[in-house]
Amino acid sequence: MGNKEDPGNLSERKSMILQAIIDEYINTAEPVGSRVISKKNELGLSSATIRNEMADLEEMGYLIQPHTSSGRVPSDSGYRFYVNSLMTRYKHNVEKMESLRFDFEKRVTQLEMLVNKMRTALSSVTDYTTVITTPDFRQSVIKKIDLLSLSPDTVLLIIVTADGVVKNKTIRAAISEKEVSELCEIINSEFSGVTAEEISYQKISSLREKVKTSINPKTLIEILGFIYQTIETLDETEVYIDNATSILKYPEYNDLDKARKMFGFLENPKNLGSAINRENQKSENSGVSVTIGSENNIEELRDCSLVTVNYSVGGKAVGKIGIVGPKRMDYAKVIRSLESVSAQIDKILNEIYSEGE
Repeated sequence: MGNKEDPGNLSERKSMILQAIIDEYINTAEPVGSRVISKKNELGLSSATIRNEMADLEEMGYLIQPHTSSGRVPSDSGYRFYVNSLMTRYKHNVEKMESLRFDFEKRVTQLEMLVNKMRTALSSVTDYTTVITTPDFRQSVIKKIDLLSLSPDTVLLIIVTADGVVKNKTIRAAISEKEVSELCEIINSEFSGVTAEEISYQKISSLREKVKTSINPKTLIEILGFIYQTIETLDETEVYIDNATSILKYPEYNDLDKARKMFGFLENPKNLGSAINRENQKSENSGVSVTIGSENNIEELRDCSLVTVNYSVGGKAVGKIGIVGPKRMDYAKVIRSLESVSAQIDKILNEIYSEGE
């Protein structure tokens, strides 16, 4: 049926028709027929010609014809060709993006605050589920460790990393403000600028001999022990999810059982964290990665697409941002949104990192 083009080198006419079909299907979620394409697009082709080309595209694996309809829908291969070769670059609403940029550039000193801004912005712009992972605390460089005296028997431990992660823990310990200040100075002279995973129990214990104050030895041991325990227990990457319910409003999930299973998967942070970490292992650069349908290794995502990007500090990828949506998602809009947001977070985190040097 028709001439057999190389799948990676479609004729211009087939490419235009495939693009028109996918654009239409993304907007309507309805199988697309030849008459719709001939009426809505200025291709200068008859319905019969388009129908023949659609049959060829189906035979080549780019389109599927549902048994309930005479129209076609894109296959995973069709979406892949669209993303790689046909999609036009999305142009953001200038006013909306300027508003987001201004919001991001407000003074932000904590990564958690920045992550919350990011996920809300991405969900708002794309209307899909957003997932963001924070840097691995164990690999983060310590900027400073603070001890604040809250009361005669209570101290607040604050650990700040160079990439904006802030962890804190309340410690029950009888220590004066002067002793707290002296202890902080010694701790930071030893550990500022090293990674959390380099701070061993032996290194913490060795500080006992360097502290020349009147701190009760038992109290000193307790405080140093709490510092070590805090660093040891705060080693997991955190996962933030926004707009998990958005997937349920798309017609692909009208089936109640399918929708329930999908929502159960999406609302679990560990599931999505694993999904975007696994995907970005393939690409450690700063570019956007798109995984479509059956390309996903996770069963629950076989009917979805996952678009991810790294964000970085000092040129090193420290976290991931991902968008999950139906296979007919607006790829151009999602990719452009991820590029914009990752560029903004890179800029802000590098500013924070520079201040810590």
